[in-house]
Amino acid sequence: MKLKIFIVLSLISISILTAQEKVSIIPQPTKLELQKGYFVFNSNTKVWIDPNKELEQLGKYFTDLINQQSGLKLNATWKMTREIPKSLIRIEFKKDFKNEEAYSLQIKPNLIKIQAKGGAGIFYALQTLFQLFPLNEKQIKVQCLKIYDEPRFQWRGAHLDVCRHFFPVEFVKKYIDILAMYKMNRFHWHLTEDQGWRIEIKKYPKLTEIGAWRKDENGNLYGGFYTQEQIKDIIDYAKKKYITIIPEIEMPGHSLAALASYPQFSCTGGPFEVLNHWTITKDVYCAGNDSTFIFLQNILSEVMDLFPSDIIHIGGDEVPKDSWKECPKCQARIKTENLKDEHELQSYFIRRIEKFVNSKGKKIIGWDEILEGGLAPNALVMSWRGIAGGIAAAKQKHFVVMSPGTHCYFDHYQALQNEPKAIGGYTTLEKVYSFEPVPSELNEEEAKYILGAQANVWTEYIETTDHVEYMLLPRLIALSEVVWSDKNSRNLDDFLYRIKKHYEILSTKNINFRIPTPLPDENEILISKGTKVTFNKPIDNSNIFYTIDGTEPTINSIKYTEPLIIDDNILIKAKTFLPNGKSNTLSSVHFTIIDSTMNGINYKYYEGVFDSIPDLTKLNPIKEGKIYKLSLSEIKPTKESYAVSISGYLNIENDDEYKFYLTSDDGSKLFIDGKLITNNDGVHKIKEASNSVYLTKGKIPFEIQYFNKWSSGSLKLEIESSQLPRKNVSADMLFIN
Repeated sequence: MKLKIFIVLSLISISILTAQEKVSIIPQPTKLELQKGYFVFNSNTKVWIDPNKELEQLGKYFTDLINQQSGLKLNATWKMTREIPKSLIRIEFKKDFKNEEAYSLQIKPNLIKIQAKGGAGIFYALQTLFQLFPLNEKQIKVQCLKIYDEPRFQWRGAHLDVCRHFFPVEFVKKYIDILAMYKMNRFHWHLTEDQGWRIEIKKYPKLTEIGAWRKDENGNLYGGFYTQEQIKDIIDYAKKKYITIIPEIEMPGHSLAALASYPQFSCTGGPFEVLNHWTITKDVYCAGNDSTFIFLQNILSEVMDLFPSDIIHIGGDEVPKDSWKECPKCQARIKTENLKDEHELQSYFIRRIEKFVNSKGKKIIGWDEILEGGLAPNALVMSWRGIAGGIAAAKQKHFVVMSPGTHCYFDHYQALQNEPKAIGGYTTLEKVYSFEPVPSELNEEEAKYILGAQANVWTEYIETTDHVEYMLLPRLIALSEVVWSDKNSRNLDDFLYRIKKHYEILSTKNINFRIPTPLPDENEILISKGTKVTFNKPIDNSNIFYTIDGTEPTINSIKYTEPLIIDDNILIKAKTFLPNGKSNTLSSVHFTIIDSTMNGINYKYYEGVFDSIPDLTKLNPIKEGKIYKLSLSEIKPTKESYAVSISGYLNIENDDEYKFYLTSDDGSKLFIDGKLITNNDGVHKIKEASNSVYLTKGKIPFEIQYFNKWSSGSLKLEIESSQLPRKNVSADMLFIN
């Protein structure tokens, strides 16, 4: 077994075209041909458009941005002269395009020509053109090229939860701007929840008088809502960016804010309070009460009158059945409708709502739980609990939007350490970029039912607009290429090269994003003595500062200028600082020198869906081998549902009582010398369990058993004693024998 040695840690050392030969367009265009020369904007540049109101709006949008950067005073006009200007931008509709969102962009030294079938294509062409602009320069010149471009998927979306935490109108517009920059065309607006009702419904004013506000732990009111006038304004704003807003009104669960306002539509009659924490409540809409459906139909009528989208999201996820089991009306409904159980009662609920929505000429979409008990006839499915729900729906010939937690939940951690508190999971930029929305389990005909994919930003632990942007970016940029570009054109190294300019674009536009770290996302890196360590500098004009004494780096710390030679175990902390002095990420890496012939531990990897740690002696491992770190990433799971056994010897340096902290998502157990020491079993998010045991000096046999049911898993073991501060169990403590 070869020891993994990170000799060069700037993992993006790529041999690519020079800057003059390379353009950094994201998402990658369908066809791109670079040509010699540049088009230079000047005071004599003319912008000609066809006489069309939509083109007039797009022309003004274009020239306003040009003028803002350059100081020029260009105007778009349909009044053309016989004489062709020496510097011309021509924007026109052309019926030849088969794809409604396709466009062509041709740049010559004296001409920029943009063509598309409709306004969306023109808008996307402009986004591509803007990405070619130099940054922070008044003179705008762009590389000559020819592009033909069209999206792979029709649904390219991002979601925002404004219920757990509320965000103002101006930020919602900024969020839409960010989506538009990367040719996303669906904004899924999560407007109702247990923790807050955020949309004005005129027929039911208590929904915002009561349901929009919750008390925090100190009794202070928190909340807010959007008036219908504000919503109309946001819809109009999104329309100009060619983004359709999909409103979500949750039912039958996640409805406590509504029930606090109108408790008569619950099974028990209340009273209720708007929830102020992040659990799931058993109180849901009463499915046995006809007045519940009248209430929801009246709400949906106002929602559908507001939103032009032909699709309405009705939630349908995480619906506890406890209240329905105890409710006489719900049990009577099950009996009179000849339903099998409460799962079929949920299906009845969704079907009844769908029938009403369909009668208004619109369709419903719901989270994949709406499959349970039978899918409503015309419903679309949003697959979030992995991809299985999407596969099942597509095989039943229902349209699907893929949004699995493994790749598309942007409330997950972006790194394993030094990140703001998150709900759990681990979803990196690279992982998002690796996502394939069309599962291999679907044949060519079934694959046609995959509409696209969507990012979800749930805000339980995201309180500020800055934090939303930090969690969204740069991961949204990766997803934009997944849903727009041909899957065969995807190349991670090339993408990581192109995204460098986009970090600068975001910074220039005062948009927050997670700044890439100078060192890999590892708590510990194993090396041999004398290894040369090179820091990663993915942003031009940035500076890296680092420390070796355990303190957090500042601009007064050691400035990185050349690779470091490592001859002993060392902790390096490093930060990347943007030209404006901003930094929001920290690398903290223990470089550990080990002997590959002695250090290491064994693992066995099993596949299957488990609710607790299975009896591993009765299973056959899919693979087994030797690793050097106690890390799931070393094992490289190939499925999202799996179990692992990790075993070896732990070197104990002193006789003492040792406390072990076992943290995992999902379940885990720690055995030392064959005895169960720490039990952290079961399906759960990131959770810590601990216990103490007296150990004598020497190498002690240990085993960790772990399973992951779905989404991104995690596993960590820490150790502490009277002579040893709490720390991760490091590679130099682990031995094969």
